[in-house]
Amino acid sequence: MHLARRVLRVLPLFAASAVTAAVLAGTASASKIALLGSNGTSPLPANKSIVAETGQIVAIDPSSVPCSQVTTFEDLAGGDTPGSNYEGLVWSGGMQFGELFAGQTLGANGDFDAVSGTPTNPLTELAGSAGHNLDVLTYVSNVLTGLGPVGFPDIDAIGEGSMAMMFAAPQARVSFQLAGGNGGSATVTFYRADGSLIDTVVITGLAEDFYGFETADQSNSIVGILVQTTDASGIGVDNICREGAVVPTRAVSWGALKTLYR
Repeated sequence: MHLARRVLRVLPLFAASAVTAAVLAGTASASKIALLGSNGTSPLPANKSIVAETGQIVAIDPSSVPCSQVTTFEDLAGGDTPGSNYEGLVWSGGMQFGELFAGQTLGANGDFDAVSGTPTNPLTELAGSAGHNLDVLTYVSNVLTGLGPVGFPDIDAIGEGSMAMMFAAPQARVSFQLAGGNGGSATVTFYRADGSLIDTVVITGLAEDFYGFETADQSNSIVGILVQTTDASGIGVDNICREGAVVPTRAVSWGALKTLYR
């Protein structure tokens, strides 16, 4: 059952204990728990930092993002570790998910996906190869994770692959939860509909937390987001909030309106 945002904010240790019990009875290795690490906990998000490369994306209070639409992944089959393996593109809660975008190149950095290159126009998602695409893991509630180079169902793949998400309509503000994490880092890259880069944001000190972002000019231009991580325990994404169908933020002149309705 999907839990409300304010409840999830204070449940990292509860999540840890629930997942610990599940995986110790399942396929996880004794030295590592998917999204949590060897000690079965996610650190409190006290030491995090959020740095944008160009300032075209601004970190905001996630609770300020209108949540008229939210993707929770509860419409997909999940499961205890190793979760449910998904081949091909995935649709959930009015959004589309893949591994990367067309025009980009997939490489590896140890056990982690490493995506490089510029997306083509128009922005188009691509799925990963079999066993290296996406996974839905039950972590209190369902979360989406990327599968790294080791491949499903190895625990060293879960949460260590890249995840690409696309919105049905361009957005000015979005928020989401990054589940798990053990103090590592994530790179979150924002793209327009034509594949051009808006900004790249690096988050360090990963743990259970929600993150909110807005375009600096408040334009509805966020269409795609790529999430990569080098956190040793891996991460998942959940509770993706947005305004849904949005209208242009810039005022339309009276002359332009008359032209539209002639």
